[in-house]
Amino acid sequence: MNLRTRFALIAGVLVFILATVMSVGAYRIASSQLENQVQTSLEQRITRILNIMARPNFSWRDSFGPGPVNQAIMQTEVDAITQVVLPNGQVLGRREYPQLPIENADKALSFDGKRVHKSSTIIDGHTFRTMTVLANDGSLIQVAKDTQILIDARNGMRTWFPLFAALAVMVSAVIGWLFAGRVSKPIENLALTADDIAQTQDLERRITVSGKDEVARLSTSFNTMLSALQQSSDQQKQLVQDASHELRTPLTSLRANAELLQRDSLDDATKQAVLRDIAAEIDELTDLSSELTALASDQRLVEEPEEINLREACDDIATRASRRTGRTVSVTSTNPASVKVRPSQFDRAVGNLVDNALKFCPTPDNVEINIVGSRVEVIDHGQGIADADKHLVFDRFYRATATRALPGSGLGLAIVKQFADDHEAVVNVTDTPGGGATVVLTFVN
Repeated sequence: MNLRTRFALIAGVLVFILATVMSVGAYRIASSQLENQVQTSLEQRITRILNIMARPNFSWRDSFGPGPVNQAIMQTEVDAITQVVLPNGQVLGRREYPQLPIENADKALSFDGKRVHKSSTIIDGHTFRTMTVLANDGSLIQVAKDTQILIDARNGMRTWFPLFAALAVMVSAVIGWLFAGRVSKPIENLALTADDIAQTQDLERRITVSGKDEVARLSTSFNTMLSALQQSSDQQKQLVQDASHELRTPLTSLRANAELLQRDSLDDATKQAVLRDIAAEIDELTDLSSELTALASDQRLVEEPEEINLREACDDIATRASRRTGRTVSVTSTNPASVKVRPSQFDRAVGNLVDNALKFCPTPDNVEINIVGSRVEVIDHGQGIADADKHLVFDRFYRATATRALPGSGLGLAIVKQFADDHEAVVNVTDTPGGGATVVLTFVN
């Protein structure tokens, strides 16, 4: 079931429930009002007669004269009957109107007990609501009201309310269907575009955004996702191209050295030199492969962020670097902060900064790690980085002119930049006073 059909069905069901509740409520309220009107009419007739009986010099002989009793009992009545049963059994009422039956319950009314009896009776095929009251002189005052209007009204409501409810459901379903079509059309276009992009792999395609509603925001988010995917795809392609270019040099060197070893005229000293070159090339390929893997893998998917203390983490990195190289890597700190990072990715990033500092600072000078709050500075006293190269050193495979003769893949600082981007941090390069370079990694949050 598609969204449009579902929306129309839900609209129809909701209107059906609402119409049913309103119809039942209206039916009960109208029936109650009509019932109250009938009852009020009966009570008003009886009250009028009782008020006449309470007057001085009242006499039932006035019933057929010009007096008030005749007006109350003998008046022209359209849908009501009024009669009085005197204590002697005489019935007073209009002769052309049918006589109301006197039930046993009416005769059983007494001053000490029940003085009012309500019932229903059928006269000439019509149902009358009757009310009998025992007057103070022992007379029975009987009034009846034809309830055919009430019955007709109820029958009409039973007929018309369901019809109106059904009509409301159909109209709401049609309107819901048309409205859902307008709402779902952009979503359908979005789905078709997504399917087309998935088939054609055309990440440059974008969805036209119109309006400011939820669908427009969804389209905008989809376009943002496409931009991110296109950027990621472009970076992957660039990474493959750059990696292919970087791999070509060591592989060519390995092939040349391998062919050189095949010569029978090669002396032992040359063979040893060639083997050392091969070992160096293999080490370079190993480092390049490791760094490519670090760049290509998304640490956000394989490692959860943890809270670490910058001083403790940097102490571990400095200890490992000193043990591995025999050089001194010192750590100083001022109010070191704790930050939430992926520990392995942090070790790799700061470790690359320390390795770079050791590599480009061949003098015995110490490499320093200085921590100030949530800022980590890796300081060396080597040849430094030229101003023209500072904004490029974080690009993949970029090698400054002054360092191209040194071993390395040009990926170390790119890994640092990726770590910074993943953790909303900022990384930049400044000059060390007295010579050298300082790479600063600042955690914003």
